[in-house]
Amino acid sequence: MFSGFTVSGASLQVLNVGDRGTISRFTRSDPSTLSHLQSLGLDRGKAIAVTQRHPNFMVSTEDGHLTLPPSLVQAIYVRLMHGDISL
Repeated sequence: MFSGFTVSGASLQVLNVGDRGTISRFTRSDPSTLSHLQSLGLDRGKAIAVTQRHPNFMVSTEDGHLTLPPSLVQAIYVRLMHGDISL
């Protein structure tokens, strides 16, 4: 049925440049953090890829590129997919 990919998950903060996946949950549930994430278009199910870690943490989504502060990077948990997925 399916072959050639595996699925795992990790906090966004430990991912490397080039890693990609789908936002699966948020590790912080305070309203201000969730509101900030949603205002940036980051919600569960959104495809995301790490494009830069230093000096600023940057990600790309289908909507464009975002620079995220450490507090938001720490709040995002990503389901990684190894294989063919695109943003």
